[in-house]
Amino acid sequence: MFVASDNPTPPNFKYIRDEDEEAYVTWTKTHIENFFPLCLPPLFHYTTGAGLIEIIKSGELRSTHVNCLNDASEWLYSRARLRARVNQKLASPLSPKAKFLLEKITTELRTPLLGIWPWFVSCFTEDGDDLSQWRAYGSGEGGYAIEFDSVHLRALSHHDQVILGNVKYDEKLQDSFFDDLLNHTITFFLDGIKKRRAPTTEEWMSEFLLCWSWHVAMFAPLIKHPKFCGEREWRLLYPFQDEAIPRMRYLQRSSMMTKHVSLRLMMRDGEPRLPLKGVVVGPCRHKEISRLSVSDLLRTHGYFGDYYVSTTRIPYQMV
Repeated sequence: MFVASDNPTPPNFKYIRDEDEEAYVTWTKTHIENFFPLCLPPLFHYTTGAGLIEIIKSGELRSTHVNCLNDASEWLYSRARLRARVNQKLASPLSPKAKFLLEKITTELRTPLLGIWPWFVSCFTEDGDDLSQWRAYGSGEGGYAIEFDSVHLRALSHHDQVILGNVKYDEKLQDSFFDDLLNHTITFFLDGIKKRRAPTTEEWMSEFLLCWSWHVAMFAPLIKHPKFCGEREWRLLYPFQDEAIPRMRYLQRSSMMTKHVSLRLMMRDGEPRLPLKGVVVGPCRHKEISRLSVSDLLRTHGYFGDYYVSTTRIPYQMV
């Protein structure tokens, strides 16, 4: 979160000890329950008709690099929010070493990070029939909302790397999280100096920030501006691995080329079927025809009787 790295796995550290890593992991666990809760609502993924057909045919769900999401500013939001808390902390009484650390963090947070964070995300929402979602992700007409088995998504293990998190919009909660993060950043940093982990403060700071950032970076994609709170979003997070290179896909959008990784969300029996519970047909002129076609699409690809297909309650002319 402070220092960017394109490596999703922890590097070999020269000065970090096992007891240091244990302390870092213990801290992350104090926030896991909030960002990655056990109690899960129904979750829906909005897509176009072409997207639905591809998802059902392939048994895979596309994830998108965080820099390539629809709102390009959202990845910058968490960094700007954190930078504001760092500046506020710098205005308070600090030891010279703590001030040195925070000034370094401020510099890092000003550095552009395009392309060097490895996180890819697939997005879900708690609302399966929302007008704004149909407009944004269903192309106005011909959109679909796929309901996934949220318990299966949470239990999913993609080489132990995919995790399901709840996006947080509340600014007070965000500030509380960032303040706790900064307090422990200072504590862990000074502890390493006290224990003489490295020959110099600069060497320790460089390695500490890289290691500590690796542990806390998973929270960054789950912090968004309050204006998006109506989306009630959840995200499946995937830190890029070399094994995904053959599944990389690229799309040319109006303003940029985007990159994606297809995630194999297999059912427990190993069949190439998604853990879906149903599909909602979005606003369109021929909802019933589309509903029947979706039912046939699902049966064609091995979904028999373990799903529903319904239609939106929103009239087409409202979109």
